[in-house]
Amino acid sequence: MPIICAIFTHYGSKQRSLTCLERLAQQTRQPDTIVIINNSTADDDITTEAPALASLLFADKRLHILQMSSNLGNAGGCAHGMEYAFRTLQADYVWVLDDDSWPRPQTLERLLAVQVPENTVRMSLVIDPTKNDDLSWPLTMRTGSEHMPWKNAITRGDMLPGNEIPSRGGWLGALYPRAAWLKAGVPTPELFIRGEDEEYPWKVRHAGFEFVTVRDSELEHPSAAIPLVHFTYGNRSFFYEPGLPISRSYYKIRNWAWLQRLKHPRAYLRRLAACGFYIILTIDAMLLTNELSWSGLYTLFRAMHNGYYGKLRPF
Repeated sequence: MPIICAIFTHYGSKQRSLTCLERLAQQTRQPDTIVIINNSTADDDITTEAPALASLLFADKRLHILQMSSNLGNAGGCAHGMEYAFRTLQADYVWVLDDDSWPRPQTLERLLAVQVPENTVRMSLVIDPTKNDDLSWPLTMRTGSEHMPWKNAITRGDMLPGNEIPSRGGWLGALYPRAAWLKAGVPTPELFIRGEDEEYPWKVRHAGFEFVTVRDSELEHPSAAIPLVHFTYGNRSFFYEPGLPISRSYYKIRNWAWLQRLKHPRAYLRRLAACGFYIILTIDAMLLTNELSWSGLYTLFRAMHNGYYGKLRPF
């Protein structure tokens, strides 16, 4: 039996983290170990209440709490959690969750039931139960077509048939094997937030791994409060998330531009054109959603500048 370690970061909401812990206890195939990365202070209630709850839910001491020196964000916290799970706990797989991503009882069992090659990462389907179990965010699927090799599923109705759907990659709900960690390491901690979901899957794909989304392995996670703005141009898509706090918008844009640098380190003009196109589409989306402001424009250009030049400066 493979050793499965579920990890998630905690910051701010004790109830969300405790609910996630309860959901893990309800799994028909429970994870062997659970790591909560505490991005909050050492005297946060989670440090006492989570172990107390775990002692009632589990027969053994499978809960581990890692105390961070400061708030490292999801990327930084999960980098520590993944390293601890594989190196110290000797896990065979790390199952990536969040404090507000809650698996249904058979989520992990169904994920493990799918037989895949060794170089494949299985992912749960991330859904929003408040929206009739529709997708929480777009899922990029491999179509097998030369003309359009990738397709975005915005809703369940857009998904390809079958239970095992070849996908571009993902972070939340992904079951990363030890081999992926050995070859790709961990997420870049300096990304902080809104970056590990694209950067780490890219590193894992670059290391020779494929991804598959398992349709019947459902992970509950809230979708954006306001519907995404979706632009298509050719075979590509651009998504803008209205209502995003300006700090999160900064990290999302900065990390996207930084990732283009990672993907195409010497293609300066190509990256410059991509960043310019991103700026134009973002401003267009801001106009459509009445979110255009001087602070928003300043954040857009500052984030793009920092990411383009490889400077992972904080907000």
